[in-house]
Amino acid sequence: MTKVDIISGFLGAGKTTLIKKLLQEAFVGEKLVLIENEFGEIGIDGVIFKDYGIEIKEMNSGCICCTIAGDFSLALKEILKLYQADRIIIEPSGVGKLSDVIKGCEQFIKDEAISLNICMTVVDGMKYNMYMKNFAEFYKDQIINAKTILLSKTQFMNSDAIEIIRKDIKRYNPSVMIVTTDWGQIDGNKIVELAENAEEVKLENIILKELYLRQYPSKLIVKALPRKINAKFKGKLQKELHHADEVFSVWGKETTKIYDSNRLEEMLDELEKVQGFILRAKGIIQIENNGWVQFDYVPGESTIIEAKADFTGRICVIGELINELELSKLFE
Repeated sequence: MTKVDIISGFLGAGKTTLIKKLLQEAFVGEKLVLIENEFGEIGIDGVIFKDYGIEIKEMNSGCICCTIAGDFSLALKEILKLYQADRIIIEPSGVGKLSDVIKGCEQFIKDEAISLNICMTVVDGMKYNMYMKNFAEFYKDQIINAKTILLSKTQFMNSDAIEIIRKDIKRYNPSVMIVTTDWGQIDGNKIVELAENAEEVKLENIILKELYLRQYPSKLIVKALPRKINAKFKGKLQKELHHADEVFSVWGKETTKIYDSNRLEEMLDELEKVQGFILRAKGIIQIENNGWVQFDYVPGESTIIEAKADFTGRICVIGELINELELSKLFE
């Protein structure tokens, strides 16, 4: 039976970095297939993995939980038919709901074609409060449904701040295994061992729990909700739950432009001023002297590193109510 590992996390949490670490340290010698799901038509992360010698299935133009749910099932069926993989790794869109990805796997689990092995969410400790406040519906879903949570960027946080986040996560998911140590210092094999042996999250109805918490945020959920609560909230399901494409917008482009490497850092800083709320920007672009770079941006942080040449430059920006005209001017 093929193992399926889902590694989720909100935009910019560090999913791709974690998967690269596990490929280098823990999954060596295994026959792997990676399902890479990006929100938007311009795929970036698939390029990053092309040198790892694994099969990659890219799914763009939406997230698994939204418009391409049927395509996801077909893709999984095709992968199981064509490849005798030891392990299938699914990296959902950062704005997707983990519960919907799990639902997409349910029939395959029932048919004993796959086993849901690792179900992990990477959480950026530095931005936990901001994202929980502004995007709770999506953020909580990724936390509630995880068997293991890796807190990222804890090396930049004090122990008191880490403990506050750890306790808050336990409010929503009491049985989850939480890794608070800087996971860059932990061997990938140890991370896999912890994740594979984490206790299965057993919650009767995750969606209804989330609705309950919205109305009664001060109350804690330890186990299942009473049945009368389920009845009370059932009628509100369709009204209050959203798909990512109802909340988030994406702008992307392929480009042959050669960018000034000195100007690029300023451009990423200027994303803070673009109308709307830019949550993530990433790209692989050409710079002067035939060089190529990969850039990543989340609010308050940006990185630029050298990259290998790609067939063309690509840029993707995700946010809420973003001004596409301003983005076009910025990157033109």
